[in-house]
Amino acid sequence: MGFILYEEGNFDSRVAFPTVMQGYGVRLDIRNVEYKAFDDGPGDKMKEGDMAADWNDVGHHPEQPARNEYLGGVNLHTILERLQVDNTKPLVSDLNALQTGAIRSHSFQLGSESIIPPAWQRRSLSMQAARLIVSSPDPLQALKGVSQNLPSVAHSLSTIMVDESFEVLAENATKLATKVGAVTVGWGDAAFGFYVNAREVNIERPSFNVFQLLKILREEDLTLRKLEDNVRPALKKAALVLGRKDMKGNSVEWPALQSVRKMMDMGAQKVIELGKGRDVSSSNVSNENDGLEEKQETQTYRIDVGRGGKNAVLYLNDIEKDPEYRSWPTSMQELLYRAQFGGAPTVRRNLFTMMLVVDPASGNPNPAIDAIAQLLNAQFPLRVGVLIVNEDDAAKGQLSELPPWDNGDRPFHAKDSFLLLKHITNTYGGMVAISCLLQNLHEVSQMDESYSAKEFVDAHTSLLVQMGVLQQTHVSKVQNEFLNILKTGEESVKDESKSKNKDLSYESAVRFAKEKLIRPGMSFFNGIPLPTTAANFESKINTILQNEQSMIFDLAMKGVIKDHTPKSIYATLLSGEKCFKQYHPLLDESTGKYLLAPRSDESSLMLVSPQTSDYSNVDAFFVVEAVVDLDDPTGIEAASSFLTVIISSARDSWHDSTVVTLAARVVVSAGDSVSSTSQAMGSLFCDASLFDVEDLKTVVNHIKATKDVEVNANLFDRVEGLSKSVRRKMAEVVTAGRQCPSTTVNDEKYLYTANGRVYVPSESPLITLEDIKMLINLELDKTVAVSKSILPNLTSNSATNDKSLAGRVIHHAIGTSVATLNDAFSSATKSEGASSALSTDLAFSQIDKEANPLYFSWNGDVATENLQVEVSVILDPLTEPTQRVAPLLLAIRDVLKLPLRLIIAPRHVVDNDVPLSSYYRFVADPLASASNPPKAKFENLPTNHLLTLRMDVPEPWDVQQAYGIQDADNLRCDAQFGCGDEGYILARDGSGHGGSKPTKDLVELTQIDYSLKSLLLFGQCYDVSKNTPPNGLQLALDRMSLGDSLETKVDEFTVEADGSIGSNANISKSTDHADTLVMKTAGYFQLRSDPGVWSLRIEEKSRGSEIYHLVDGIVTSSGQISPAKTSIARKSKTLVVKDFTSPFRVLLVKRKKGFEKAKLYLDEPEPKVDENSSNETVHVFSLATGHAYERLLKIMMLSVTKRTSSPVKFWLFENFLSPSFKSSATFMAEQIGCEVEFVTYKWPEWLRGQSEKQRIIWGYKILFLDVLFPLDVKKIIYVDADQVVRGDLTELWNLDLNGAPYGYTPFCDSREETLGYQFWRTGFWQTHLRGKPYHISALYVVDLERFRRELVGDKLRAIYQQLSADPNSLANLDQDLPNYAQHDVRIFSLPQKWLWCESWCSDETKADAMTIDLCNNPEHKEAKITMAKRIISGDLFEESWEELDEMVKNFDEDFNNRLR
Repeated sequence: MGFILYEEGNFDSRVAFPTVMQGYGVRLDIRNVEYKAFDDGPGDKMKEGDMAADWNDVGHHPEQPARNEYLGGVNLHTILERLQVDNTKPLVSDLNALQTGAIRSHSFQLGSESIIPPAWQRRSLSMQAARLIVSSPDPLQALKGVSQNLPSVAHSLSTIMVDESFEVLAENATKLATKVGAVTVGWGDAAFGFYVNAREVNIERPSFNVFQLLKILREEDLTLRKLEDNVRPALKKAALVLGRKDMKGNSVEWPALQSVRKMMDMGAQKVIELGKGRDVSSSNVSNENDGLEEKQETQTYRIDVGRGGKNAVLYLNDIEKDPEYRSWPTSMQELLYRAQFGGAPTVRRNLFTMMLVVDPASGNPNPAIDAIAQLLNAQFPLRVGVLIVNEDDAAKGQLSELPPWDNGDRPFHAKDSFLLLKHITNTYGGMVAISCLLQNLHEVSQMDESYSAKEFVDAHTSLLVQMGVLQQTHVSKVQNEFLNILKTGEESVKDESKSKNKDLSYESAVRFAKEKLIRPGMSFFNGIPLPTTAANFESKINTILQNEQSMIFDLAMKGVIKDHTPKSIYATLLSGEKCFKQYHPLLDESTGKYLLAPRSDESSLMLVSPQTSDYSNVDAFFVVEAVVDLDDPTGIEAASSFLTVIISSARDSWHDSTVVTLAARVVVSAGDSVSSTSQAMGSLFCDASLFDVEDLKTVVNHIKATKDVEVNANLFDRVEGLSKSVRRKMAEVVTAGRQCPSTTVNDEKYLYTANGRVYVPSESPLITLEDIKMLINLELDKTVAVSKSILPNLTSNSATNDKSLAGRVIHHAIGTSVATLNDAFSSATKSEGASSALSTDLAFSQIDKEANPLYFSWNGDVATENLQVEVSVILDPLTEPTQRVAPLLLAIRDVLKLPLRLIIAPRHVVDNDVPLSSYYRFVADPLASASNPPKAKFENLPTNHLLTLRMDVPEPWDVQQAYGIQDADNLRCDAQFGCGDEGYILARDGSGHGGSKPTKDLVELTQIDYSLKSLLLFGQCYDVSKNTPPNGLQLALDRMSLGDSLETKVDEFTVEADGSIGSNANISKSTDHADTLVMKTAGYFQLRSDPGVWSLRIEEKSRGSEIYHLVDGIVTSSGQISPAKTSIARKSKTLVVKDFTSPFRVLLVKRKKGFEKAKLYLDEPEPKVDENSSNETVHVFSLATGHAYERLLKIMMLSVTKRTSSPVKFWLFENFLSPSFKSSATFMAEQIGCEVEFVTYKWPEWLRGQSEKQRIIWGYKILFLDVLFPLDVKKIIYVDADQVVRGDLTELWNLDLNGAPYGYTPFCDSREETLGYQFWRTGFWQTHLRGKPYHISALYVVDLERFRRELVGDKLRAIYQQLSADPNSLANLDQDLPNYAQHDVRIFSLPQKWLWCESWCSDETKADAMTIDLCNNPEHKEAKITMAKRIISGDLFEESWEELDEMVKNFDEDFNNRLR
């Protein structure tokens, strides 16, 4: 059918080197035309109704090679192979004759090759396809043949019998697909999952890119190499020491290595579940017996901020005791009842507690404040506690001395707020106190200067008056009372027996904050720490709320929470393994930081736990490392502190219920200078196993105390407390000078790790016992899982008697394994998949491989000494992703020869969600060469159907048609001349004009070529000042020339064989340019580019350049915006386009000082007076597909240019235009005096796509008007291709739209006989429009400046995304969408004269028409060309349609003559 050509070369010389591309798909759809849209050339032999051709004149020629394809569901080539007797191969002529005879045996075969069975016969089609595939000698070839030729084989498939036992196996396979999460959204819950080492790869359009798949394969292979390089030596040493040998006496580390590899494939979450002792062999990983166990996918930690806070935390309300909640039900059954109907859990129990830590005097807002207000307003049963402390007081653990009272003029302090809020709670109630607190925190955060104590009191009395709890006449008395409380520092209460919170004190609050290591700005929901910044706070709190409610419901269902027990639900929640006594900085890390450093061997390990010969009762083995700078005295002190903690910890239990052993290591921090101290101590710590930890500590303390700078072999004679033998041994080690690898993370000189988990102390480089315990707790579950899996594969009954060596090799092997796994899990490229799903490896292991015909495995038994990348696939045979993946599976099996596992999981019943009307080819041929370039090749296609071609290319590729004789939108056969290009030419030109070649000798070949014109740059743009997209921000992209300053030095590029681009091509000196807008959805932007170095910036002449500048930073996988700490303001960002995958780019912008609240678009900009407005260019937009519409489009262009008094420039949507049209239309434009430019845009992946070509075109017509044209185009007029213009479009161009972003013409209602077809007059549309007119979309004018300023594009896309979820909505997408949205986006109704259509407008109004549209007539179907000739003729027209058509043909003929 054709191929994609990409040109890459030396830009300076403009010499292009063509590269024939792979990695794309081609789809041939059987077109379901509503009315004839064919070009009617003089030689066209297939007129309307002339469909009963003599099919014996076309088809497979006997002299052509046999085709190894399915015909009607049967592969004739395979049949002949089975007929071989005594190894006698059939003659090629016999094969040709049999195949040709099968085709010509009856006219029904060719005429009905694509007969689609009725719906009742299609119900078992997926099951029947699976039955055929598993019966084939090569299932992958059969899968490819069936899935890619479904229209031709569907009828035959429907006759295949499927027995009941096969249906049971298929149902089990489908259930298994559900467990692994392999369900293709949008394909009727059909199974599809593609996994590389259990890493899911998205094969679905448009995100799939074969180059991305190759990249993933390389990444996974590198991961396995890294795993082997790091883990295998440690496992081998452990197996050797522990006596694990095979019959030949060799070390056998392979089972242990396989265990580590399996856990890597499982993913972090499954390993954690395994460590918890849960069954991960099913998709339900929750433990029914766990009362309080977390069910969230990620680890949830709680801080016990309840115990110890009795006299510190001020609880402002109590759901169980306060009278405000007296009417609430107390029964937990009521909670369960409400949960069933989605109601709020409003029962009278303290189910949810939020504690705020605030310093009202600081002015720093706490993001939880708004959440509290919203939850309380929604009647959510939230108990609010507040810990009021000053930042410095909390850090020191004691109250700072306050300034003198000075009649209340001193700055108010956190203690003032504490005392006042306590008094208000006791006097006016908790709800009043909550209101005062929230309002006060909000007001202080908005102030430039802080309150005085007196102003603070005045603000509170004013609030009390506003709330109606304090009368104006009592204000003075209450103010004095408040001031006295703040002055004396205590509350005066007449009857202390009635006072609540009487034991509360600010001093207790300070001590509590110090003990729990919490600071102002923090907040906790049922002990779970909440984000301290506004970024992602809302999404995080919503997730926590949902999870906590789910957990409370579960506890109520299980009877853990009853009507009156437990007494304190809060205390019950603040318990368990994942609840910590105090906060720790490590808990701020959502995913954790990990270090896989170049590791020493076990000689550097110091065993901390008691040595034993039996480690079977140990649950987890940890290696704790201290990375310190021994060139610095601080590093010596840090090493001393670490050894002290390690020695003291030998007597400590690391976990309450888990047996944990520990080995320690000191590693020298990587640095530029290496002193004698660093070298000597580095050698000592490298062989630390030779010495007692106490002796090493003694040496370090000596250096610390004496500041001895001469650290060498003689040092140890000066160290007191060492025996002679130890001194001698240390001297020998230092003299030998063995050094272990140094390491660091982000240039940090001091850090600590536990099995790879990193902790960098923020204040002091010294570590505490609690720090180590926290590290161990965070990594405990994974380490337990690895320890339990590996140890049985290392130990034996003939273990060494050296307990110390055994302990070290075990700790080294397991510590290295866990660290390596952590490194893999934390990799940005490593996908975890759905954590609730069953791991792929476990899923495939549950299949009975011998007895199940739906399971296939290849290359798995190939002998190898290394770990191999494994590909696992589970699929339904009848889906679009299966069409794409089938040839890839063949390449993986036969060329890459990777282990491949496949499960066919057919649906029992299919609806209308199989690609029954599409032939498909995916171009991925690893064996292609220059003489046999890769191409999409279709054979044995139906000859009685109209076909339309659609390209299926990776999202970053801008692919346009480069060559094609036939109409790719209307591929059809001619009854006399057949289906190829030669026959098409004869049919178009007439039998005598195209040549003398006999019909029987015509080559049945249609060739269509496409070219890769550009690579698209996609990205997200965020305003870090507000953590939101700056939607509407104008961006510009310019190619950097050799003279530009490069932030990244890149000299040359070359396209490599795998699609990557190396360094062998000069940077272009051209000034290529593209611009666009940032969309509201995810800050999305899209720009066209090609390989090279580009500069991305804010458009210089836009208002955005006044408000914003660029900053460095990233957006994390969880969506959190993270600006770089040392980011500086930039004018541009350098981007390198270097391969065919085009990774998503992130652009962060920040508001300039003084523009913090500036609007990106002014409400109404000052009108610009253009002195040359009378000669202003009129910009016209249109699109078309197919030769017939291209013909109509040229006629429209000619009529517009003839009738318009101003210069005209046409903007034509390029995606669907043929190359011949683009060339000839450009030539015609030069002749008639107008301009033509082609525009394109790629449908974003996040915006719901359309599958039918016509609906795709409709979408492009309306959804991307804000980004489709250059930003300097201020207005556009859209004119349908099938219109002829009678009036001057300058009049429409200058028409005042009265402030609307666009203007459309309402549908005519003057033709009475068709009024009944106007659906908008009744039902839904009548109700929705509420008296507004329904407009036609064949012509409209858009004020692009207002359209962009009012963000209309974002509004339309949002409405489209909502409505298109229902496939039955937006029947006329380009028309229904703006009409539906006109309550949000106003439409200016153009005068009726601007569009006349015979179907809806009366003949009497035709004379006034400015444009004539060939719209559909609902009463009868008529071909466009026939309609045009009839309607556009007569006295009303200066030229008839046929005359205009003749002019266009003359231009085309002139153009073709010039080519000759």
